[in-house]
Amino acid sequence: MTGTRLNVDEAQAFLDANPAVQWIDAFMFDMNGIARGKRIRRPDLLGVAKRGLMMPRSVFIMDPFGNCVEETGRLWETGDPDACCHLLSGTLSPIPVGDGRRGQAVVVTDVRNELDPRTVLANQLDRFTRAGRTPVAAVELEFYVTKRNATGKFRLETPDGVADDPERPLTFGFDDMEALSPFIDDIFRVCEAQRIPVDAVIQESGPAQFEINLKHRPDAMAAALDGLLLKRAVKAAARAHQLDATFMAKPHHEWAGSGMHVHLCLLDQSGQNVFAGDPISPLFRHALGGLCETMADFMAVWAQSANAYRRYVPKAYVSMAAQWGFNNRTVALRVPLGDGASTRVEHRIAGADANPYLVIASMLAGMSHGFAHELDPGPAIEGHSDTVEAPQLPTAWVNALDLFQNSEIVRGAFGDRFQHVFSRLKQTELNNFERIVTPLDHLWYAQGA
Repeated sequence: MTGTRLNVDEAQAFLDANPAVQWIDAFMFDMNGIARGKRIRRPDLLGVAKRGLMMPRSVFIMDPFGNCVEETGRLWETGDPDACCHLLSGTLSPIPVGDGRRGQAVVVTDVRNELDPRTVLANQLDRFTRAGRTPVAAVELEFYVTKRNATGKFRLETPDGVADDPERPLTFGFDDMEALSPFIDDIFRVCEAQRIPVDAVIQESGPAQFEINLKHRPDAMAAALDGLLLKRAVKAAARAHQLDATFMAKPHHEWAGSGMHVHLCLLDQSGQNVFAGDPISPLFRHALGGLCETMADFMAVWAQSANAYRRYVPKAYVSMAAQWGFNNRTVALRVPLGDGASTRVEHRIAGADANPYLVIASMLAGMSHGFAHELDPGPAIEGHSDTVEAPQLPTAWVNALDLFQNSEIVRGAFGDRFQHVFSRLKQTELNNFERIVTPLDHLWYAQGA
């Protein structure tokens, strides 16, 4: 597991190699997958590398706006103590875009707190390490590129040079990539500087919607961090071109949603893929059985926002049931073409706004459940999955949260405190969201009231 702390020698070597860097953003990722941290000066880096830096533990009870959620019971009752964050080796890197005058860099921190999503994933990985198995994972992310609004408020407006006709054939084309090629070039520049292992970029079906694939890593912690850092790389490149980018799961009701697909397999101590078989191994069937049986329990992780549930609509390549199949994109758990070393599952449920640490941790927890009970997933789905009867997923946020907060499987995997805090955090977010009167209320109800 990636967790080695950055030492003074590594920090000094970075400063020597990057004399233009004057500011370093040191951050962790909260439950929402949002970076929270501090911006430190160049002269202070060596001291922070020695001692770490302090952050309030309330960083893990924040909603997407950065408000601490009292309903978690972890604010006033605890005195909001500090936690020491240590810098992670291999994550200190420059941001090589923009006009170059700001001279910025980034570094990820390790908190090792029971409410830290990184710690939740670490605990799952420890279980697999003790069993002599190594998860190999890769993340794929979809996102939209938009014009930057002068007011700073987000508005879904297609960039210049890109047609916003949802009926125009786009998927796997090149027109939008050509129109935005300088921006895409800068994404790959940032990723190269930050050692984010990007693979292909794909034009998706929405206007200025893209998918970027990341390469597989035999370190699931690093693979999850790749996904989180890719989001920041995309946004940094967008800012450099006076654009914006969003990983909202469903930014427009007429256009395709944006998902996070996670590929995962397991290696044994000799480096062999234990999912390989004819066509798959019995152990892989147990893993798929566990993933199917626990999928509803972890739905609040796959879809962590009110907007994320708008993505679950028919005929949108987003399954609403716990199903699996070979080379079938209509199911939740796809086994792609390939054999031997490439045998793996592609988990297709999560929205692009989900937290990769928690998504992969939930997948591993589901697999562990399947191994422990030798579960079988049933027959593979052929054809359109909507036509086959299967256990339905909770596609209303309130139902997903109810399952999550009462699940013994979640409690055993994530611990009592994380389960309680995450549930209260998201239930409060749901309550606040539902209290807001929107223009849609006026459009649909004002005239007839």
